[in-house]
Amino acid sequence: MLRSIYRSLVAYGSMYTGVDPVDPGATEPTGKLRGPGPAHPERVRPDTPLTPLERAHLRELRSR
Repeated sequence: MLRSIYRSLVAYGSMYTGVDPVDPGATEPTGKLRGPGPAHPERVRPDTPLTPLERAHLRELRSR
């Protein structure tokens, strides 16, 4: 029963960290960062420049 709970918690935590639970040595996210999907309500408009805070977030995400 504890093994089942442990596996459930690992799967749940991998949603938030992006680390592949199959590879125990993984410390980096498995996929490349992409924008939201086409039907996502918070789509980024390409014709609007990023704010200074958004540019800072983008630099931080790209440095990882």
